Amino acid sequence: MIRGLYTATTGMMTQEKKLDIVMNNLSNASTVGFKQDALVSRSFADMMVERSGDSSIVQASREVGPLNNGIHVDQVYTNFTSGSLSETGSSTDLALTGDDFFVIGTSQGDRYTRSGSFTLDAEGYLTTAEGDRVLGQNGAIQIGTADFAVDSQGWISAGGQTIDQLRRVSFTDTTGLRKEGGNLYSSSGGQAAQAPDGQVRQGYLETANVDLADQMVSLIEIQRSYEINQRVIQIMDDKLGRSVNDIGRV
Repeated sequence: MIRGLYTATTGMMTQEKKLDIVMNNLSNASTVGFKQDALVSRSFADMMVERSGDSSIVQASREVGPLNNGIHVDQVYTNFTSGSLSETGSSTDLALTGDDFFVIGTSQGDRYTRSGSFTLDAEGYLTTAEGDRVLGQNGAIQIGTADFAVDSQGWISAGGQTIDQLRRVSFTDTTGLRKEGGNLYSSSGGQAAQAPDGQVRQGYLETANVDLADQMVSLIEIQRSYEINQRVIQIMDDKLGRSVNDIGRV
């Protein structure tokens, strides 16, 4: 019975973590380039329960069946499917098609993002909203004017002069990408390919790929699962209380 309490508790704890992820997805449904997360859970390894010490059976022990101690979080993965494109008309707004990422220079090194909501700083560099500079093939991109053009291959030109080409990368394995906040990702092992397969769209932004209907369904499932596990704990607690009181009277 005590094991049952533990099993139900692991179920409640897992649902709480799922709720955190769903709420984060919903709160970022309007964030440019945001990619929704999902949690995968699995049960603990099964243990074989044996029946022993029973004089009614000839064998010293007999397998009753498998038993495990509940579930736990296996992994949290990010869904990198593309969001839809929304036209803004702003020259500093850029969107990517395909699986490419913009490369951003930060104090911790190169980082990657799908959010092309950029701006120009006081020195004319193309930057993120947090002030990190967008990288081209020759380093940080200094444009100097908001009157510039970007073609489908990322070439930036202004005043009849070609300035640089946006540096874009794609990953053969996105499981090595980790969210760091500010819509940036770091790479922990995945090899960045220097041959992007998508295109750049100036004057557009990629919307979040959050499926609101799916997230609302997940909220209902989480609530019901949590309530069921909570009810199991209440039932077991009641039985334990009855057992203690009954034994005490004997």
